Amino acid sequence: MKKDLFEQREPQTVSKHNIFENYLKPWASIISKRFKDAYYVDAFAGAGEYKKTGDAGSPVIALNILLKYQKPTCKFHCFCIEKSPERFEILSNSLKRFEEKLDIEKYNGEFLDFIDKILIKIGKSPAFFFIDPEGFSGMDFDKIKTILDSPAKEILINLQYNAIQRWLNAPKVEETITRLFGTTNYRKAKSEAELIEVYKEQIRQKGAFVWYFKNKFPTKDRTLYYLVYATKNLTGFKIMKDVMFSEESKRHFEPSLFAEVDFETFQKQIFDKYKGRKHVEYNEVLKFVLQETDCLAKDLNTALKKIGVTEVKNPAQKLNPYLNFPNHNSNSILLRETVMHRYKAVPALLETALMVRKPKINYKEYRNIDGRKRILVSQVSDGSIIKRFDKTPLPQKATDVVCPHFLELKWAYGCPFDCSWCYLKGTFRFRPEGIKPVYKNLEKIKLHVQAFLKEAEEPEILNTGEIADSLMKENGTRAFSRIIIPLFEVQDKHKVLFVTKSNNIRNLLEIHPHEQVIVSFSLNALPIAAAWEKKAPNVLNRIRAVEELNKAGYEVRIRIDPMVPVDNWEILYRELIDMIFAKLRPERITLGSLRGLQSTINGTKDTSWVHYLKETSNWGKKIDFTIRLKMYLSIITYLKKKYRYDKIALCKETKAMWQKLGMDYKSIKCNCIF
Repeated sequence: MKKDLFEQREPQTVSKHNIFENYLKPWASIISKRFKDAYYVDAFAGAGEYKKTGDAGSPVIALNILLKYQKPTCKFHCFCIEKSPERFEILSNSLKRFEEKLDIEKYNGEFLDFIDKILIKIGKSPAFFFIDPEGFSGMDFDKIKTILDSPAKEILINLQYNAIQRWLNAPKVEETITRLFGTTNYRKAKSEAELIEVYKEQIRQKGAFVWYFKNKFPTKDRTLYYLVYATKNLTGFKIMKDVMFSEESKRHFEPSLFAEVDFETFQKQIFDKYKGRKHVEYNEVLKFVLQETDCLAKDLNTALKKIGVTEVKNPAQKLNPYLNFPNHNSNSILLRETVMHRYKAVPALLETALMVRKPKINYKEYRNIDGRKRILVSQVSDGSIIKRFDKTPLPQKATDVVCPHFLELKWAYGCPFDCSWCYLKGTFRFRPEGIKPVYKNLEKIKLHVQAFLKEAEEPEILNTGEIADSLMKENGTRAFSRIIIPLFEVQDKHKVLFVTKSNNIRNLLEIHPHEQVIVSFSLNALPIAAAWEKKAPNVLNRIRAVEELNKAGYEVRIRIDPMVPVDNWEILYRELIDMIFAKLRPERITLGSLRGLQSTINGTKDTSWVHYLKETSNWGKKIDFTIRLKMYLSIITYLKKKYRYDKIALCKETKAMWQKLGMDYKSIKCNCIF
């Protein structure tokens, strides 16, 4: 027998009601001072109260609040919709005590059947819609759009992720889910984060602000639902974000030794975006902070003071002053002083905090490929975040591979794309999670990167894609690009390199500036990618992403790697080159042929590619030398003759191959270096 949701209030409902109540109070307070009429719509009202415990449901919570804030100059009107006849009868009894003082209309039926009628009654008056279904039917996105198109409307939506994902691939509800999202783009989502991003993007397209609260099952590490808020009102958005963060902090956040570091990063992000600009409207900066960062309005106000921003009155809008940003951030936070102040009563904790805050930069003498010696950073502290990739010795023998030593930024392990020949299958063969993505401690990453950027004098590129795909989970709320790029943009010496097969570039397109960023896409011939890169985005979609980033001003590089000598390989790879150059001229192209360490071969389930490997090197097995030579010559010649393009390098290829091709490996300019 199906459990009655209104028997008693479940733990997961408490957070939802807290957010609902803590936002509706300031909403009602503000609205009652400014408008003659205002409306509350409960689209899936339920029974109004819980049978066993007597706890109030959303209609009763709302009406109690509206009754408190109603004034002689402002009247609140309420619409409650419930399709279950049994619940509707209970709801009607629950609301009787409010009917003398509040204007209440009750509808027994579907939300979709009454929304147009209700919107006509509301007109241009302000209204708050609470759309909290038991499942995911009956809340078509075209009606959400209609609400958002009407002035002064706000919506809080319970998007039932757990139910949606269970039915996502069921043909019988395909039409219902398409109506729910208002697009078929949800079918392309490969993860939970991408799915919720599709819904958010639909709301953004209506010109609305959007934020959400993720609620999990009380006893499981699994998402139950997303509480999604949408509005075109900046004040409402500011308040709701505060409310959601406050509820989140009750569940997860503890005071952190790294709070000041996070704030300094945020402060630099604001300063770098607006430095030197005059007469910037406060609301312009606030919109950026609320939409693009995990910070709040109060954080912005603190940052503006620290930066030394001055205000100028805006004659047209009292509460939206002009801001004048200095050219130099002379008032930046001094971390040591902040920590000392916070922990002055706890000397031992202070000592630990300061020790954590000062990662050690380790140096070592290296001999470059060209024979020169240089003192370079070998690692930061324990090397778990920043470490030089120096596993390949300087090439001596003909079969030694050429690979300059570069710095890795090891922010995560693993990759979601599971390509058949991926060397991570060998590297992570002893990990219980295998190549499943695992993220490292964010605060530690920030500390180590900031320490490196501050101290390291020799310009370096930090590669984020050696042991992870740099853009994995990029459509999530805490995308790595939004965290790491602002750290690099406060200086102009070092760059960060993203290496990826993903096409999740929305965040990258929204981040400005991005002068210190290089994005390198791994591409392959279409049939080859289809055969052995099955979980990765389609190559055509990757090329579209390359094109968009190039147009946005990013430095873009291409890796055609690993090339595989399948039937008609020459035609296939020339077609790939044509597809790339039809869209852009990459800053650099690095070619590589199929190869496999023995650990990779042992660790992969799909060994259908292994039969191509005939030769050995100091970096595993390779395709026969003659075939590789023919492949490289064909593609290099094609690039030079048809496109007059010569910014070409080889990846982990032998000294003999470089020499046979007449290329100088000592002046190599490949994917991972300047």
